[in-house]
Amino acid sequence: MDLFTAQVVRKEASLDELMAGSIASIKQLFDHGHPVLVAFSSGKDSSALMMLTFMAGIQAKQEGRNPRIAVCHSNTGVENPLIAELARCEMRKIEAYAARQGLDVQVHVAQPELLDSWGPRICGGRALPSYPGLNADCSVAWKCEPSRKLRLAIFEELGDEKEVVVCTGTRRSESARRGARMLKRGDSSVTPVRNKDGELVLSPIADWDTDAVFELLGLCGAGIIESYTDAQEVLTAYRDAGPTSCAVVNDSIMEGDKKGKNCGARFGCALCTVVQNDSSMDNLLSSDPDYAFMRGLGRLRNYLMAIQHDMGRRLWVGRTIRKGHIAIRPDVFSPEEMRRIYRYAVTLDVEEAEAAQAQGIEPRFRLIPPDAAVCVNLLWSRDGHFDGFAAIADYLDIWHGGRRFPVPEAVEVLSADRPQPHFLEVGEDWAEACGDHWAGIREPFVAAMLEDCLPVKAYGKKDAVSSWGDLVSEDGFFIDPESLAMFFYFEAEDMVERYRSRQTDTRGIAYRWYLQYGLVKLSARQVLNHDKALRRTAYKRIRGISGPFVDVTQLLEASAAWDQVSEPVQEAFLSDSRLSQLRESKEDERVKQLQSSLF
Repeated sequence: MDLFTAQVVRKEASLDELMAGSIASIKQLFDHGHPVLVAFSSGKDSSALMMLTFMAGIQAKQEGRNPRIAVCHSNTGVENPLIAELARCEMRKIEAYAARQGLDVQVHVAQPELLDSWGPRICGGRALPSYPGLNADCSVAWKCEPSRKLRLAIFEELGDEKEVVVCTGTRRSESARRGARMLKRGDSSVTPVRNKDGELVLSPIADWDTDAVFELLGLCGAGIIESYTDAQEVLTAYRDAGPTSCAVVNDSIMEGDKKGKNCGARFGCALCTVVQNDSSMDNLLSSDPDYAFMRGLGRLRNYLMAIQHDMGRRLWVGRTIRKGHIAIRPDVFSPEEMRRIYRYAVTLDVEEAEAAQAQGIEPRFRLIPPDAAVCVNLLWSRDGHFDGFAAIADYLDIWHGGRRFPVPEAVEVLSADRPQPHFLEVGEDWAEACGDHWAGIREPFVAAMLEDCLPVKAYGKKDAVSSWGDLVSEDGFFIDPESLAMFFYFEAEDMVERYRSRQTDTRGIAYRWYLQYGLVKLSARQVLNHDKALRRTAYKRIRGISGPFVDVTQLLEASAAWDQVSEPVQEAFLSDSRLSQLRESKEDERVKQLQSSLF
């Protein structure tokens, strides 16, 4: 360092200067006719951003312009109940304040597709929870992708004349890693930049520090600055939980990236397993007895963490054919475990409903709503895990029959063993494997009795699937609300009783019933995928490896170890690093055996 050279002293901007700069950046968008979309989570940063957007919008309106503002919020369906309620309240305040100011503000909420929601995803066997160290694909399915679809719809609606600009609350000072990413992306607080998806994105508070954000919220709380909210609930949430706000959606917007980012221990999902310990939930439960209603959610989240490495709670039968084989190795939760978690979740729903009724308030969370229960039942039946409307039977038993399945405090490990991969030869595809003409989605009864009355349609071009023509909805997977209500009111109990004794049949009885009566609709692509899944289930039934009680030991004995199959099969299922690791382990074992034979 040159001691005789005057050092540059960086002058920190005051809050007034920061506000003026951010308001000017947003207002210039309105001046040029751009609609603005605010990514709103109800956390401290997005709340500050919303305040500044209103200030810019009011100024623009006073100057004779008509600013258009859209507010986009993402609700995973399993949000921390405190934050979910906070977001609902704050969005109502946004709408009320906009009406008082005469501003054109639309509030939108993005939600995951039913098939991707927590119940069907975890309890229905579509995926494991996103555990630490693994990809956080839940953030894609529950936050990033629903938000992206909603933004596209808003762009189409509002961007008729000038392009919509997305405003996010990302800040460089939030963390060194985030600052580095923002620098690499070229994020700007002054000029919109294009992300990888081609969206124009502005970060008006990129240069703010945390103190400035809280100072703005505090001034609004004190009534010194007027805005849509006094921010008291926001400040209380941070005081009690102590984390920073979730930045998953902001990062996905800025990067235009469809890969999930780990969200860390922030305000987020009540059942988040991406982090080892959920500090925000722990802080809430220890800070105030009013948050005790979330204790069951915390237990369920801890239970999911406790069974992460328990291979005795996994499904071992692979779902994908490669080179004529399927993998025999731990995959998603086993049917027994899916049902166990499902029962815990429905029990928590009922207990919360009863507690809320006693207090004269609305339930503060719902993990398995009725459409999710039907969806779980559909997946269990399609995949041969259970049949006989098993999920609906549990649902009715818990909600109306008084049965309860409390989440255990202590968890027994069923099996820590993780044998090397095995592979089972099945044939080139499931149609060949099961050899049953009626094993797919085409319903034998409908084909035999009603085919002349119903239009038959071919789905797909190569290896087309024929079935009746009213399976498909333009909106993709869809459960009709009216049919759902009628099912639970008129049919559910009777269907449970009728098929209760046939739960090991696994012929897709419940699945076919839902489609036959129009309760569930699919997309055209899903017809093809579900046809394959039903044929896979038929094959598993023939081999005796479907249903809730599959003997893993016998399954491993009936299959071939990884080193007993051809290299193309090995390479089709195993990564280069995993294959190298297995080969090195095998060589080490061979050397040890040679050494022992010498002595």
